[in-house]
Amino acid sequence: MAALLARPHTFRLGRRIQLIRASVTASSILISRPTSTPPRWLTTSAAELGSLLDRVSQPPSNDQTQPVVHIIHSVGRNPYANLAIEHRLFERAHAESRLLLLYRNSPCVVIGRNQNPWTEVNLNRLSARDRATSPHEPSNDVQLVRRRSGGGAVYHDAGNANWSVHIPSAGFDRDQHALMVARSLQKLGVTSARVNERHDIVVGSGSADDAGEYKISGSAYKLTNRRALHHGTCLLGADLAAVSGLLRAPPAAPYLKARGVASVRSPVRNVTLAGEEIEGVHDPHDHFGSTVAAEFECMYGQAASNTTIDIDALAAEEGSGNGSFAFDPKLANGYKELMTADWLFGQTPQFTFATQPTEDDPRERPLRPLDVPPHFDLVFTARHGKLQEVVVSGLPYVSEDGTSSLADFNKATAEALQGRTLYEIRDWKAVLAEASPVPLDEARAAATGNWLNELFGVQCY
Repeated sequence: MAALLARPHTFRLGRRIQLIRASVTASSILISRPTSTPPRWLTTSAAELGSLLDRVSQPPSNDQTQPVVHIIHSVGRNPYANLAIEHRLFERAHAESRLLLLYRNSPCVVIGRNQNPWTEVNLNRLSARDRATSPHEPSNDVQLVRRRSGGGAVYHDAGNANWSVHIPSAGFDRDQHALMVARSLQKLGVTSARVNERHDIVVGSGSADDAGEYKISGSAYKLTNRRALHHGTCLLGADLAAVSGLLRAPPAAPYLKARGVASVRSPVRNVTLAGEEIEGVHDPHDHFGSTVAAEFECMYGQAASNTTIDIDALAAEEGSGNGSFAFDPKLANGYKELMTADWLFGQTPQFTFATQPTEDDPRERPLRPLDVPPHFDLVFTARHGKLQEVVVSGLPYVSEDGTSSLADFNKATAEALQGRTLYEIRDWKAVLAEASPVPLDEARAAATGNWLNELFGVQCY
């Protein structure tokens, strides 16, 4: 196992010393510890993940006056599985329990529940991925993920630690757990860490006009009548060049007028924890996780259980017929849904797209490629990904019908596009040619189609 169990851990069992290494392959091991400390579980099988979900759902015993506390470390990097399990823990945990989940993801861009991927992410920089046949294969591609909570877009990789707190919704305060993480960072030598007015964790002088203030942790939350989930990130060694390239200047943004939540851009940087500059002294993610867990216990009491799960192994088995998540249909369905185009793109709130300025959106548009017809215009409203209220003009028709006008051609093309699913369009050149009632000039139609492909990032669907 990597991450929080990156190095051997030694536990005293009576007079014996038992060495637990990261390469544990048994399906589950309960490590006996003195009665004053909580049991620690290593979970790598579906049965034991089921036991974990049952464990966190249990009410406190009759003689227990303090809330039940659980700490869970996920050492897998599959972002869809991590978020699916996070959501299932949110649903299953007892209403009065306190739960902390710590995890990291493979490279991905995670957008909020109510965000528009075309305005938040440069989709062209995301590599194509065949979700239908190999969603569980390890890959160096940057994946797109839509979480179930609100908030803005964020880049995840192995250098970005994630913390997730689940507590009763009564009395929830969005700052209390950001402050918990900030205290943890201060104990790890990041003395300037603090929570700002936007509930972000920042480092720097604190002056409003000081460009030296940097965001190192953002967060989002989800509230129900029963439970509150507050989760966030911490930059310990993320690829900040990737953040810049993926989350800035999405090519479709100047043409879209969108509902939903837009991200607030902030300067970011990684933080160095005490001792990190000395090679081999410690894994910063190990120390970050253990320090946050200790702060969590200071707030809510000693953990009743401490569990490490390997979700990568479980996720890899899901499509093999072994049914690694089948023991919990809601978890299995939630995991699969997160990878679907309907969730990633169809969940997008309504927006309008126009290649030329309109009365409702008079912004000047960027210069288009020179080989795209200058008077070409495409306008539509997308509702749940479906094209509605489509208007087309300026296509390079090659008319072979002397009884029809350009207006007739435009109307017929718009009607053919009506109802198409935006994120199912893989090639706009082919779609425009199919929609047009007469042939199009091949060169200019290709240029127009390629331009629209670039705007909508069709290669990542």
